[in-house]
Amino acid sequence: MDIAALVPAAIGIALSPLPIASVVFLLGHRRGYGSALACALGWMAAVAAALVVAVAVGEQLPTGTGDGPPVQALVALAAAVVLFAIAAWQWARRRLPDGSPASTRWADAMEALGPGRAFGLGALLFLSPKSVVLALAAGLTFGDEDPRAVETLVVGALFVLASGAVVLLPIVLAVALGRRAERPLEAMRSWIAEWGARSLVVVLVVLGVVQLVIGLTGLR
Repeated sequence: MDIAALVPAAIGIALSPLPIASVVFLLGHRRGYGSALACALGWMAAVAAALVVAVAVGEQLPTGTGDGPPVQALVALAAAVVLFAIAAWQWARRRLPDGSPASTRWADAMEALGPGRAFGLGALLFLSPKSVVLALAAGLTFGDEDPRAVETLVVGALFVLASGAVVLLPIVLAVALGRRAERPLEAMRSWIAEWGARSLVVVLVVLGVVQLVIGLTGLR
């Protein structure tokens, strides 16, 4: 298995400002760490489910060993186009709904979230074009592997963990530092609110270039 081909997708999914900001905000409300952890687990569960679906879809696609171009190369090129389009749209908006309490209604809704609904929120936040496209691209890498092989299962688990590492980071920070974590968490929320949109554009462009190179290389 080409593990290196999975790295861009894992990084791209992990660098998603909206779930990170949601977890940071949930850490500060009255329900404690439970809702924040549930949101992060919901995000990771959605990553795992999307990967399984992508692998199942990839196994049904032709391998492209005939006269036609490889399917994986075509999917990579399509992913590059989608990522560039999302980057352009995001740049045009110049703002990001990053989960900061911009309105009392939104803040009140987040404050009322228990662990069950927070889990659903985490899963729902995954349903963005960027994450879905990257999960599909990663799933095709697994498509030719034996789903019962231990290596495949281990790599899949590591992919899910890597995709959720940044979302879990604020929780680990809060548990390790206790009350001392309030200042860095607030700084993290402020940074996402100010720079999240620009950072997301940069990530999308870089990932688009990576998928473009993968696609063009596969067509050669």
